Amino acid sequence: MRLASSSIVAGRIQQVHACRPKGGTDQTPHLDIQEIPSEGRYLAVVADDPDAMKPAGKVWVHWNVFNVPAVDRRMEVAAGQSLSGETGTTSGHATGGYEGPCPPDGEHTYRIAVFALQDRVKIDTRAEWTIEAFETAYGRQIVAKALVTGKFGP
Repeated sequence: MRLASSSIVAGRIQQVHACRPKGGTDQTPHLDIQEIPSEGRYLAVVADDPDAMKPAGKVWVHWNVFNVPAVDRRMEVAAGQSLSGETGTTSGHATGGYEGPCPPDGEHTYRIAVFALQDRVKIDTRAEWTIEAFETAYGRQIVAKALVTGKFGP
């Protein structure tokens, strides 16, 4: 499986996808998911910021969406588009399912992972799921994973 995003240009996340205090609009990023395995019937999207460990004391969760139907081997999600699935909680408790980059202490590297899953997952959407936590909990159901990273900050 492969993942690309036109919202990440030259390794940097475009400002529109950042939080409002950083000049953005919390717009969800573009995702181009290709080569979804045929046994991957559902997708999960997890975006987090491991560089938040220093200022926040934890990996900050920016986006959790689970049980997104994978109807084709390719799926493209336009910037600003929401995904049809179960929306999880972000660390900042964003209501729209996506919380844009908002680093308090300089530049951070953000990760967006897409997982192809055999079946729907029974998941607590009130929990903040990092990439590692999701892999640990649902590793047996994951048939593929793709990851992109982008930096944001001054």
